[in-house]
Amino acid sequence: MTVGSLLALLTPLVLKWLIDQVLPQRESGLLFVAAFLIFLSYQGRTALTSLGNYLTLTAVQKMALRLRMDILRHLDRLSADYYESTPPGAVMYPLKEPIEEVAYFGSDLLPAILRMCLTTGFAVVTMVVLSPVLTFAILPLIPLFLIARQHFRSKLSTDSDTVQANLVGWNSFLEEHVSSVLPIQLLGQEARQERKAFRLLAQTTRSYLVVFRTASWFTVWTSMAVVLAMSAVIGYGGWSVIAGTLSLGSLVAFYSFVTQLFDPLSGAAELYSRAQRTFASIRQLQGVCALRPSVTDPPVCIPFPSHDWGLEFAAVEFGYERQARALHIPSLRIAAGERVVIVGENGAGKSTLARLVTRLYDVKSGTIQVGGVDIREMALKDLRRSVCYLPRDPVLFEGTLASNLRFVMPGASDRELREVIPLADLAGMVAAFPDGLHQRLGPDACQLSGGQRQRLAIARALLQKPRIVILDEATSCLDPTSESLILRNVSDYLSTSTLVVVSHRLSTLSGFGRVLVLADGRIQTDTEPEALALGTALVPMPFAKSLSPT
Repeated sequence: MTVGSLLALLTPLVLKWLIDQVLPQRESGLLFVAAFLIFLSYQGRTALTSLGNYLTLTAVQKMALRLRMDILRHLDRLSADYYESTPPGAVMYPLKEPIEEVAYFGSDLLPAILRMCLTTGFAVVTMVVLSPVLTFAILPLIPLFLIARQHFRSKLSTDSDTVQANLVGWNSFLEEHVSSVLPIQLLGQEARQERKAFRLLAQTTRSYLVVFRTASWFTVWTSMAVVLAMSAVIGYGGWSVIAGTLSLGSLVAFYSFVTQLFDPLSGAAELYSRAQRTFASIRQLQGVCALRPSVTDPPVCIPFPSHDWGLEFAAVEFGYERQARALHIPSLRIAAGERVVIVGENGAGKSTLARLVTRLYDVKSGTIQVGGVDIREMALKDLRRSVCYLPRDPVLFEGTLASNLRFVMPGASDRELREVIPLADLAGMVAAFPDGLHQRLGPDACQLSGGQRQRLAIARALLQKPRIVILDEATSCLDPTSESLILRNVSDYLSTSTLVVVSHRLSTLSGFGRVLVLADGRIQTDTEPEALALGTALVPMPFAKSLSPT
C-alpha cells in the first residue's frame, strides 16, 4: 500500500515535466518515457493495491474465523440463567452481523483509511516542495474538515448503536417467529405477527435513515473544504502563472495533488460512518465477551466418585431471579443404586431439583454431594458425563438416527447402537425406516413423533452408561405399557446406577421402591408407592387431585 501510494505521486510529476520541458522543447523521444512512467504509475499502483487487498482479506478472514470460534466457545461456557433470559436471536446475532461488520472493516475500510492517510501525507509533502505559499493557503481548509468530523462524531456513534440495537430486536423476533410459524397459523395470528414485524422493520429502517441523514450533512460540510481548495488553486495558481512565479506544469501538477489530497477526504464521510458501525459491532462483541458464566469449574477439580453414586442434599436453598425460594431441602439422601420417583404439582420444584444435580444452576446455600463430594468441587464435564439429565423435550439434531445416538458417544459401534435400541423400544421404528440406522430425521428430528423422540433420547442415555440417571418427565409422551417396559429396561441395564424419575402419572410409581412428594419447593412426603393410593392421608390433597391414573 505504501509503494502504491508513492506511485500515485508519479503521474502529476510526469505531467509537470511533460508540460514544462518535453513539450516546449519538442523532445519527441522523451514522450515514450513519459508514457511509460504514466503506465507504470497507474498499472503498478493497481497491481500493488490488488496484492495488498488480497493479503489483507486473507488475514481478516482468518481473524473472523478465530473470532467466531472464540465467541462460540465463550457462549458454550455461559450458564443456564443466560440462555433462559436471552432470546435465541439475540444469542446468535453477535456471531453474524457484528463479525461481518468487523471483517468488512478489516478487508475494505481499513485499507481505504490507510491509503487515504498515506496518499494525503505524500501529497502534502510534494505540494510543499512545488509551492509552499499555495500549500499553506490550502492547509487551513483541512481543519474545517476535522471540525466537521468532530461535530458529527458523537451523533454518528449514537445513531450507529441504535441501528445495532434495532437489528438485535429484529433478529430475536425473526428467530421466535420462524420457529413458531405452525402454532401461529393454528391460532390464526399471522396478521398480528406481521404487524409486529412491520413495526420492528420500520424502526430499523428509520434508524438507517437517521444514520444516512447525519452522514449526508457530514458530506456537505466536508465537500465545502474541497470546493474552497479547488477554487484557491485555480485562482491563486492562475495568478502566479500569469505573474511568472509558477510554471504552468507546476499548476497542473499542484491541481492533481489537490485532487489526490481531497478525493480521499471527500469519501471520508462514508468511511467514518461505516467505521462507527464497526465500532458499535465491536462494543457489542466486547459486551458478549464480558459475560461470565454463573456456574464454573473449581480451581482444583475432584474426580467423580468411582463407586459410591449416592446423592445427599444438606440445607439446600435455591431461588430464581423472579422466584426467591423455589427449593428448600433441609436434608435428603438417595442411596447409590436406589430407584426413586419424584412427584408433585406443576411448579413444586421437581425439575429445579433435577437441574441442580447437573449444575445447570448452583445452589444459593447448602450442598449437594455425590459419594460425599460436593458437586461444585467436580469438573463440569466430569459431572455431566456421569450424571445424565433427560428433560421432557429432548434435543435432537439434523442428521441420521445413528448420528443422534452417537452424539454423546462418537466412537460407539453399530453393535452398541443395536444393543440399546430394543431397550428403548425403538426396534420397530428402526425396522420401519427404509435406511434403518442411517435414516435421516430432518431438522431437529422433525420427522419423529413425541414418543419416538423420547425413546431415542433414552437410548442415547443408555449408550452413555451414566452413574446417575434423572428422567424429568422423559416418558410423558409414551403410553403406560411402553413407559413401564422402558423404565424396567433402564433399571435392569443400569443396575448399579442411581435412577431418579420425575413424573405426574400413577402408573410410573410401579416398580419403584421410594416416592418423594414435593410441594412448594419442599419434600412433603417420603414414602413407598403403596402409600400413595388415592385418598391416603399421606398425600397432600392438591397433588392427589393432579395425579393422572394414566
